[in-house]
Amino acid sequence: MLDPVLPIALYLIIGYFFKVFIKDHSQALVDFVIYFSLPAMVFIKIYPLVLDLKILNLIIMFNGIILINLILTYYLGKFFKFDKKTLATFIVVGTFGNTSFIGFSYIDAFYGQDYVVYALIYDLFGSFLLVVSLGTIIINWGSGQVVKFKAMTRKVIFFPPIIMFFVTIFLKLFTVPVFVINTAEAVGATLVPLAMIAIGMKLELKNIFYKFKTTTLLLTVKMFVMPILVMIGFSIFYNLDETWSKVTILEVAMPPMTTAVILAIQGGLDERLAINSLVLGVLISLLSVTGFYFYLA
Repeated sequence: MLDPVLPIALYLIIGYFFKVFIKDHSQALVDFVIYFSLPAMVFIKIYPLVLDLKILNLIIMFNGIILINLILTYYLGKFFKFDKKTLATFIVVGTFGNTSFIGFSYIDAFYGQDYVVYALIYDLFGSFLLVVSLGTIIINWGSGQVVKFKAMTRKVIFFPPIIMFFVTIFLKLFTVPVFVINTAEAVGATLVPLAMIAIGMKLELKNIFYKFKTTTLLLTVKMFVMPILVMIGFSIFYNLDETWSKVTILEVAMPPMTTAVILAIQGGLDERLAINSLVLGVLISLLSVTGFYFYLA
């Protein structure tokens, strides 16, 4: 029953114990994934894809889901009277999901690589664009810093997968040699194991009970309430039997985004709340995301 998710758990364990007994090489692995594995995945998924109005509608819908998540976390945080720094952390970490590293891993494990393209679009034109724009604004507000739009724009323009997306759009005008496609497929195949091993290296189990109630509320909203709301919405307006619907729901159910946590820490927000949410979210996702998968199946 858990066969698809067991390799993901094993990658996490390998990464964690490698860090404990040898050394933390997570940054090198993350850099490789961002500069090579992700762009290769973008190429092999976007190159054969027909870009039409359906893709644009998906992008609009994905962004809408994330914005609803953001509004929900904001009002929940205000209801519980969180201080400004905690509220900003709660919003950013509780809104943006790990739709790339972990998301691709689950979608690949449950539905196969053909459906990773939906997760890819969700991540590039939903999670990533919003976290480096709106997420950065919220982080700066929470820490009392000035919003730097120039730096924010630079992050978007020079993000390797985004660059590869536009390069691939141009290459669609030509016939790409088979050896290039084969090479891209081989490099793209490293994404799941390397990304999950890197996250395993980042896991920190100390101080796990810091602000435990706030962390529990954050993960409940992010990983259970939102996917259930999306599931209800899809059952009314779409067809839950379609695989793209299932992929979207699983992407919504992903644990907090590593990039959002890193940005929150760099921005001076509540570091331990952000890290604990990431750690517990990754561990819980092994069962929660698998549960959603079997329910939808």
